[in-house]
Amino acid sequence: MRHSHRSAKTRISGGLGLVEVMVVVIIVGVLTAAAIPSLMGLLERRRILAVTQELAGLLSFARSEANANGDSVVVHLEKDPSDAVSCASVNIQHPSDECVCYLPQAEMCKGINVPVLRVFQLKNSDGVSFEASATSWGKHAQKANQLTFERNQQYLDVTGVQITVQGARTGAQMRVELNTANRIRTCSPDGSISGVAKCG
Repeated sequence: MRHSHRSAKTRISGGLGLVEVMVVVIIVGVLTAAAIPSLMGLLERRRILAVTQELAGLLSFARSEANANGDSVVVHLEKDPSDAVSCASVNIQHPSDECVCYLPQAEMCKGINVPVLRVFQLKNSDGVSFEASATSWGKHAQKANQLTFERNQQYLDVTGVQITVQGARTGAQMRVELNTANRIRTCSPDGSISGVAKCG
């Protein structure tokens, strides 16, 4: 009988007590609470990079589509009046182009039969947004925040085109720039994205 009593005592002292388990839980909780903000910042920066790449790809697509099909192609970068979405869309140019990228695709061109080739809409409430600006949108633009690409177009008549992507949590920024030589460049205006060239 004594022998079984000792083996039970040995088993109990070999395990973890309630206090030890609680200490481990508290340490894990403190480490997790410390890591969450930097993890959220990292995720936002990755999202900013993804949005920047999508916008650069959209501009490249529009330029390629104009060269491949011979049609003038318009990129819409209008600002949503309600500030609910950031948007960009690509469509074939139409003489009465009233398209706006922030509406649902079926309503985007307000009843005019215009082929919409590509749409990118991003909910601003998700923490990342973008906005386009230019020194001049050029003579071919029917309104501000539009770019027109034509077949074999080596030089654009737009100047200073920039699409700035920004995170709400960290304030980190990326920028897509389009120069008059029709070249697309991505950079970080404030150097807040590591591994990306600073704009300048």
